[in-house]
Amino acid sequence: MPTNADWAGRAGTALPCGTCCGSPGPGDRSQVSRQAGTRCGWGSGYGADALRARGGQPRAAVPESLITETAALKRLCDRLADEPFVCIDTEFLSGQTFWPKLCLVQIAGPDGQGHAVDTLAELDLDPLYRLLNEAPPIKVFHACRQDVGIFFLASGLVPTPLFDTQVAAMACGYGEAVSYANLVHAIADATISKADRYTDWSRRPLSPAQLAYALADVTHLPAIYRKLSGQLDATDRWEWLDEEMETLTDPDSYRLQPEEAWRRTKLPPLPPRQQLIAQFLAAAREEMARKADRPRRWILSDEALVQIARAAPASAGELAEIRGVSDTVARGRTGSRMLAAVREGVAAPLPKAESRPKSRHKSPAAAVLLRALLRQVAAEHGIASKLLASTEELDRMAAGDRDMPAFRGWRNRVFGQRAAALCEGRIALGVDGGKLREIPVDDPG
Repeated sequence: MPTNADWAGRAGTALPCGTCCGSPGPGDRSQVSRQAGTRCGWGSGYGADALRARGGQPRAAVPESLITETAALKRLCDRLADEPFVCIDTEFLSGQTFWPKLCLVQIAGPDGQGHAVDTLAELDLDPLYRLLNEAPPIKVFHACRQDVGIFFLASGLVPTPLFDTQVAAMACGYGEAVSYANLVHAIADATISKADRYTDWSRRPLSPAQLAYALADVTHLPAIYRKLSGQLDATDRWEWLDEEMETLTDPDSYRLQPEEAWRRTKLPPLPPRQQLIAQFLAAAREEMARKADRPRRWILSDEALVQIARAAPASAGELAEIRGVSDTVARGRTGSRMLAAVREGVAAPLPKAESRPKSRHKSPAAAVLLRALLRQVAAEHGIASKLLASTEELDRMAAGDRDMPAFRGWRNRVFGQRAAALCEGRIALGVDGGKLREIPVDDPG
């Protein structure tokens, strides 16, 4: 079976989504979502229905432990493969390498007993990846993007089926980007210690305090999952999570494309040519950082990258004059690659400006009214406003754009139709008894 090194060697491999039987098409969703315990799909079948179908009864408690041997990991994964859901979290080391270093994987079944898998020990992680990528249980995470990204890097697959408690909490009225600690307090009536938050998870042996801190990240998740899935069932809001879960389970969400690196770079507003040069520079830095397994900033800081884009140096001497670029760097391999990126940015044709719909409004007043309406609708439904529309999307709405999620599916029924009516002058907003009121324009009241 493959070793840790074998899995790491698969980083970035373009593989299918992480179920052996593929993902259901749009026409299959309603059927698959009701098959509690099926291997793929998304919907209410992965919530309280699944718990009821399997009885929802926790198994006999297993003592919390640190797993350092393959045999123990296999026993755990074999047992959890028959559960309706498993809760997962990770601890990793970042900041000194390009790729995050996975140090610990915490797992808990419905019984809430935590198990920590020492990924730095000499053990085969294949049973873990089979549990995450092939076995039927719902994989429950909180704010899963980083965790899922690490598993995708290691195995080339995305854990499925997936449930993110942070996303679900937004649909259940717990606010935007609610922290795990706050959910634990609100739902499990417990307090999470932050004492070991910034610990070095690569150091061994782990102390009892470190292990307790790590396990707490999963031992409360079963209660949170049960509460949120029950609320989603009661309010019939599983559909509200569909788009977010589709994004989180899409392998393309975790593939780092060098040409898109500039989007993760802190760039100020730049003229079009300088912006294009900065994009080529960011792509070159991404490639070098990845190859050397070093943080991007160790190759070139964002500040220096912006200055290079502005100055567009043509020689090593000119490059060395830029603050943050030493003469040694300018005349070495890094400098040579940066100068090549500048030349590419100077020579490349400028992209055509994106056509934007002409605004039907002469002022930003429409965007202001849309923000007020969004807050009102979010409060009515007890949902985080971010799940309905972003600030950028509201600005686009005010300019007449309708090509966005807010005007499709459940969002359109909840908010989009009302937003369109406001933008098109079919309703006005007023205040009645301290509350916002939508007034039809032909209503004399």
